[in-house]
Amino acid sequence: MEKLFEIIPHHHFATSLKENTLGNIKIAVLREVIGNAIVRSNYPDETITFKLSQNREVLEVPARKMKSREKLLGLRICRNFGVVDKSVRYNTISDKNFLSNPNSVLFGDSVTVSNDSASLPSRVIYDWAYSLRDIGYISETYQHNAVNEFGTMWDEKAGKNSDKLFQVQYVKPGTYLPHFLVVENVTPELFIHLMICVMNQSRYFAQSTTTSPSNVKNHILGIGYSAFEQPVNSYTISANWSEDQEVSFESVSIAINSSMKDHYGENYQSGEELTKLIQSLWQDQERMSKLYKKAAADCDAFLKDIKIIKK
Repeated sequence: MEKLFEIIPHHHFATSLKENTLGNIKIAVLREVIGNAIVRSNYPDETITFKLSQNREVLEVPARKMKSREKLLGLRICRNFGVVDKSVRYNTISDKNFLSNPNSVLFGDSVTVSNDSASLPSRVIYDWAYSLRDIGYISETYQHNAVNEFGTMWDEKAGKNSDKLFQVQYVKPGTYLPHFLVVENVTPELFIHLMICVMNQSRYFAQSTTTSPSNVKNHILGIGYSAFEQPVNSYTISANWSEDQEVSFESVSIAINSSMKDHYGENYQSGEELTKLIQSLWQDQERMSKLYKKAAADCDAFLKDIKIIKK
């Protein structure tokens, strides 16, 4: 962990998960849409938007649309290292003893089946994300038809072509979403687990398993740490963005880094070294196995300390 502590001082991490002290780590992420994405909520043919100003209506992405995908990947990783009960499924935990795993302790979870209820709050807080450009520039609406088994629109019962047409509004590739995550009271092992999930998830939003095998690329721009969380989020980046300003990876990265440096000063570090460290750790599966076993032991001790599970 010495290399990690060179990037983020060790006192910003918890030595025991029962600790609840001052301090947080803010992760600046630039999410780049690289495939057509469907970001919708109540209406099947409309993208979620937010009226940022009189002249600008931007894409709005609720936090859960990012967190759910990264938490799901985290569960699969925990299965890979054997640190979660085999019966646990995403949002389906039948026994409070099964909460004792790194993914549930990090992302938060609750017992959903048994009457013996218990829950854990999330130690990672996700920001809502806002685009920089107006929705009119970054989306496109397409009309689709519902074909039958024979691949045509012919309705064999009615003896005529079907009129089953529907429209879908897609967010186009090349859209940039400033985004921020804040972690509090996490051990180094749980922090590394989070970074692996963020860096390696690339499927987000609706229909991500059928029409968008990989639609988002996550760039870790930097890490800020302090006793108190600083007021930097996706909304402030988008709201301060000039409508005539060019939107590119470089320009958005500069804006995010500048805002983080203004608020965190010397406590803001580039994400390049951290990304390299996480990538090198993942290549050493023996080391990763030990890391996850340590994380699992810490989670088990924590749940015993707070009496969710019996000693």
